[in-house]
Amino acid sequence: MLERAVRDAEELRKLFPKLEYDATMRVQEWDARGRLRGTAKAKAIMRPGSEQPITFISREVQGKVRLPEGEKEKKEEAADDTSLEEFARKHQIAERFEFRLAATEELASGRARVVHFHPKPNFPAKNRPDRFLNAISGTAWLSEDTNKLVKFKMRLLRPFQLFWILAVLKELNIEYELLAPAEIIGRSKLKVLFALTTPVYSIRQLHDVELDNFRRRDSVAAVTARED
Repeated sequence: MLERAVRDAEELRKLFPKLEYDATMRVQEWDARGRLRGTAKAKAIMRPGSEQPITFISREVQGKVRLPEGEKEKKEEAADDTSLEEFARKHQIAERFEFRLAATEELASGRARVVHFHPKPNFPAKNRPDRFLNAISGTAWLSEDTNKLVKFKMRLLRPFQLFWILAVLKELNIEYELLAPAEIIGRSKLKVLFALTTPVYSIRQLHDVELDNFRRRDSVAAVTARED
């Protein structure tokens, strides 16, 4: 069941850089003392992997809050092309976690099987990805009809040191749910809460995002060309 879900997720990962979609986001940001620094609302067109990954349609910012940059972002270095299946084998996902199958639940997208996962204690960690996997726990919901991931929750169990020295991810919670299935993905909601500390600053942000209208970028370009 999980192996098939990973294969389906890998197919989606390969497709994602060819898509664009609409995003409606709300961002809240707090300082190190827990005081609200600012809020923001925005609507944007997202193009994963493109030279201009975000085009804002509207933005409304109150106070001090960091929104993702949408203009002339530098092209990232070639990304690691390791497949999700290869990643799962390399980092021993099947052996690293304890999986528990729970009762089936009825979601907005249909009935789904519930799988809880938690890292096994004292499992060896050879590198940073291993250490991160040993520090997360969560739940996955897999569609009974398609076996695809339709809901997901993950949380960080303890602070985690990031790539640069003295930067620590103190808190991370990720929630995703497919609300209305469609040909590619469908209307979805995503919530990300994180807290990061460095010797210079601390930040805590909550992102509430609704994703919709997924379409292939080549199809959009073809329609635009015909209209011109």
